[in-house]
Parts: sequence; C-alpha cells; structure tokens
Amino acid sequence: MAYKFRCLKCGEITYTYSAASLEYQKNKNCHRCGGKIIQIYPPMKLGEILLQLDAITQEELEQALAIQRRMLTRAAIGKILLRLQLVGQSDLENALKIQREMMSGHSLQG
Repeated sequence: MAYKFRCLKCGEITYTYSAASLEYQKNKNCHRCGGKIIQIYPPMKLGEILLQLDAITQEELEQALAIQRRMLTRAAIGKILLRLQLVGQSDLENALKIQREMMSGHSLQG
C-alpha cells in the first residue's frame, strides 16, 4: 500500500510504498525542513489525526471513545474531547480541516 505524508511546516508531500504507516516510520520529520509530518493518505479518523498532531494522547482518545460507546445517542468524538477539555478548539478545527482535505482528495496546502 502507498502512504502519503505532508509536512506541517513546509507543505512537502512525500510518499512511501510500504506496509508501514507513519506510526512505524523511523523518521517522523520532514527531510527538507525538519518539520513534523502527518499521514494524509489513506484518510484517517479524527482521533488518529489528533494523535498525529500531538493534540491528545492515546489514553485521552481511549477515554473519549469509551464515553462515546456508552452513550445512547452517539456524539462526535470531537465534541466529547472538547467537553472533557482534552483538546482545544483550534486544535480540533485544524484536525477537522485536515480530515476534510483528506476525504476530498485535495493536496493539503500549508
């Protein structure tokens, strides 16, 4: 499978043709500028994006997902994270923007 990554600092797009997502990559920084890179293809769930952005921890995501599973009417994970004050509004908006761009197939610009 091919994976596509983008640097959050310079916007550089890189590809890998391996079975390894960013989680298993040795170098998680841009080879061009040293900035943080995130996976942009294949598209990810919102919680996975927030993890890659270091906006939340795995434990915080698990906590929010556990609450979501117990709800009678399922709330969006972003709303749960906001209510628990585990993520800030700007981090959530940034992650949602990245997710929308992943789903629409647009190249993510700076």
